[in-house]
Amino acid sequence: MSFYIAGTGSALPRKVVTNDDLGKIMDTNDEWIRTRTGIRERRVLTNETLTELTEAAGGQALADAGLKPEEIDLVLCATMRGDMITPSQACLTAEKLGIVAPCFDINAACSAMLYSFEIADAFISTGRANNVLVLACEAMSRQLDWTDRSSCILFGDGAAAVVLKKGEGLIAQTMVCEPARTIYNCAYDGASPFSTVENRKVGLVMDGKETYKFAVNVMLAQMEKVLEKAGLTMDDIDYVLPHQANIRIIDAAKKRFGIEDGKVLTNIDSYGNMSATSIPVLLDENAKAGKFKKGDKLLLVAFGAGMTAAAAVCVWSK
Repeated sequence: MSFYIAGTGSALPRKVVTNDDLGKIMDTNDEWIRTRTGIRERRVLTNETLTELTEAAGGQALADAGLKPEEIDLVLCATMRGDMITPSQACLTAEKLGIVAPCFDINAACSAMLYSFEIADAFISTGRANNVLVLACEAMSRQLDWTDRSSCILFGDGAAAVVLKKGEGLIAQTMVCEPARTIYNCAYDGASPFSTVENRKVGLVMDGKETYKFAVNVMLAQMEKVLEKAGLTMDDIDYVLPHQANIRIIDAAKKRFGIEDGKVLTNIDSYGNMSATSIPVLLDENAKAGKFKKGDKLLLVAFGAGMTAAAAVCVWSK
């Protein structure tokens, strides 16, 4: 139990894109998207940068935790792609916030926030850090193939942050990767005159059926594993915060564990799949709404491209 969640924050793009808006630019409609995914709308970047969003989210989290920038010992950023390839998004944000500390990004797709928790745990439990700022941000709209209506309807953009302080709040964590290219996004290979590699199409590619099958199975497995590791049952958990990928996946987990309504928190209808940002935005929104009380046990679970998956059980300490 090396850390506890001391502060949260989030920041979202201004532009709201509804299912009806998508219906104007591609062959789809609100009913088709909503009934299959649970999504009504999502936020999309226009002229904002991820650095602006992470600066705002990180600033909120620091204020919520009652910490100054100089008290942060490590900055991690969960993201598939920041504003630049280098410096990392963690470095870009630390500069804006006035933090001088080790900074690096974590790319585990939608599981990256919980992968970051594992890294923070290692730094804190070995005495190398007392306060860790974990950021999450994704510009999914800038990575999508907007001619592929099966995938582009699913995603949204956003940023969030969590401050982890040394203390008693983490009960158990798990993480895994079952390597597969069920979801992938090829980078631009450049234009080297010496290369014989043909440039690949840039844009997210996803095998929907295989992703769904993996997601349901791995979410259930990670939830069972982390509960066993924590020595708890689902009855001991006050709230489940799952990755917001598809409402059908979340409903399958609810059915498997017989979880009562109101215990599983969602916001997929408003934001879609924000990849690594989904869980921390969900956490921040419910924290600000006063949903959690001190001592509540939270189960966080995610899966993503790789194929990665992770889960954590934490005690709410605020």
